[in-house]
Amino acid sequence: MNRYKLTKAGVDVNDGIRRLGGNREVYERLLFMFPDDPSYNRMLLAIENGDAEESFAAAHAQKGVAGNLSLVDLHSAILPLVEIFRAGTMENHEQYLPEVKRCYEAAAKEILAEREG
Repeated sequence: MNRYKLTKAGVDVNDGIRRLGGNREVYERLLFMFPDDPSYNRMLLAIENGDAEESFAAAHAQKGVAGNLSLVDLHSAILPLVEIFRAGTMENHEQYLPEVKRCYEAAAKEILAEREG
């Protein structure tokens, strides 16, 4: 696993492994599953449909996945969206969405490259 490239993509590999009790193999397996998690695409679809409740559920799930895997850039970027949607509104979400997309795409791209190795 190329920790340097993953770190540049916003993934704190050391923290992720620590969260799993030092089990590198389990962390790697879970990390490699990240691009297949449906919550990100579910969130984008809910946003497109203007559904604040579903946007919240999906963004909150994505925040949890990002936090558990130590995808620190994505986790930080998605926090404001979660709070906007938690309030039951879609107001001003568009100012945060580009950074969320950038962080997600950077992490997913590098994780996929590692997975396909």
